[in-house]
Amino acid sequence: MNILFVPLYRLATSYVVSVGRRWSVLEQLLLIELSIRRGTTAELAEKTAVPGRLVMEALINLLRAGWIEVRATDKGAVFTATPIGKVRAADEILPDQTQRAIRYTSLCVERLTGTWIRADELDVVYENDLPLNAACLDAKVHTFSMLDGDVRSLLTLQSDEGLEPVEPSFQNLSKPYARIAVSLDRIEGIPARAPLALKRIILDAADIFGDATKHEVAISEAKDQSPLHDDIGPNEVIVGGPAHRALVESALRSAHSHVVIHSCFIDPQALRGLLPLFEEAARRGVYVDLLWGLREKTETSGDIAPIAHSQKVLASLSETARSRVQLSPISSGSHAKILMYDDRQTGEWLTCIGSCNFLSSLFTSIELSIVARSQRLAVRILGNLIAAQLPASGSWSPTARRLNRLWDRVRTLVSAEPEVGSHSLTLLSDRDHYACVTTARDLAKREIDIGCDLFGLAAKTSVLVPMGRAVELGRKVRLYYHRPSKFLDNTTWDDELSRILPQGIDVSRIPNLHGKFLLWDDDNLAITSFNWLATVATETRWRGAEFGLLATGPGLRTILSEKLRALGLDLSN
Repeated sequence: MNILFVPLYRLATSYVVSVGRRWSVLEQLLLIELSIRRGTTAELAEKTAVPGRLVMEALINLLRAGWIEVRATDKGAVFTATPIGKVRAADEILPDQTQRAIRYTSLCVERLTGTWIRADELDVVYENDLPLNAACLDAKVHTFSMLDGDVRSLLTLQSDEGLEPVEPSFQNLSKPYARIAVSLDRIEGIPARAPLALKRIILDAADIFGDATKHEVAISEAKDQSPLHDDIGPNEVIVGGPAHRALVESALRSAHSHVVIHSCFIDPQALRGLLPLFEEAARRGVYVDLLWGLREKTETSGDIAPIAHSQKVLASLSETARSRVQLSPISSGSHAKILMYDDRQTGEWLTCIGSCNFLSSLFTSIELSIVARSQRLAVRILGNLIAAQLPASGSWSPTARRLNRLWDRVRTLVSAEPEVGSHSLTLLSDRDHYACVTTARDLAKREIDIGCDLFGLAAKTSVLVPMGRAVELGRKVRLYYHRPSKFLDNTTWDDELSRILPQGIDVSRIPNLHGKFLLWDDDNLAITSFNWLATVATETRWRGAEFGLLATGPGLRTILSEKLRALGLDLSN
């Protein structure tokens, strides 16, 4: 076993929480009903199809607030709303009965990729306590972002607490190390949710240090260390433009209370086509938050319509819909494509990650997305969307406040028990995509398929070199793309491609391909917003500029191959 020491920043962290009662949907429904007509416990239980004991508990809470009163009649105890209760019943959201409090914890930033981790999840060693000749890795990160979206998921909250819209405060910076043990491809000493890029750096460092870091240490049996799980079947792998249009329709019609859509670009024409769906959802009381990332398309000619044009399109909605469908005026700076909603039948949050610009697409391209029911994934994605809406200083935007309230709700759905499912899931962010390519190179036994929209100069080092090595190891490698980057000379592109392409790699140019995927062997599939063959993930880009999801489990090649074959793309060639 190799023992490595990863450099850290460690900070004392304080954060503000709201403590107290938050009203349930049942309590709000009962208050609305009692503001219209009085009723007994039995009558209310029958109307709500909820056990009488739960109805009584909700009524007691409303009595304590002074919003309902009880009277004795011949029928027994009858409940009705008080005057102030009738006023509250007209509110879209009942005011929480909470007070603020300050909580404290200790957080660390590992200095290889800049990932935040709770101090109690690491074996922290200070410099004076390092063993003789310790293998200490060199720090690559010399600063950290306090607006990182993953920070909030590390803060300890009780069931009756919620995060206030105030950024955590950090102080007492120190620079210890984390003790990491590596045996073959297994890493101990970091949490399961650690990013793929960090795991890749540690594994590569263990190979470099070699015997100098070997220690005789007992290790436990290998286990699946992914904290995210789900069952991924044909319904969860979305392929094709029309399928993505159907996905948006399903989300807006199936949502119980909220839909969040993040699109890299937003186009008034595409938005106009979604207006009837927005109107229908708003009439059912569903709130829709529309988020966007970039103002300029670097790869296509023509300007993007100003956000004001899209706001004018939304202004044609009815008064009710305008209050529930909100377009953020703030750019997230992200290229990610995300759709989230709470299903009214199951109460679960569904998260869709992929290539489709839902707010600018006419749904004619070959798009790819993956849908997951992991509530832990939903919490992490929402946290990153919130962080992208926060200003460098000053008050939070209305969008960020709405998403913060939503994050509090979703957090309560996360079970303390491990998630179950036949597929493990890994969230890919930014440089994790490079690590995903090298992981495919190292773990693939037979074949690797990589597809995306663009082929650019970045492909030489990020894909062609590791895939050239995969070919040397006897793997079949196929690349698919739609068009070369505009920064290349299209007139000489065929000659240039033949010059830079390692021998043994097959390349196909696919019309209308906009989806981005990486598939190796039968049971590893990554779907993302990241153009594997063109994008450069650097620290100069917004953190969370790209998001993808890597699924590992049975049947994934069969699912994707059959769906792509129906659109004319055969992965077996």
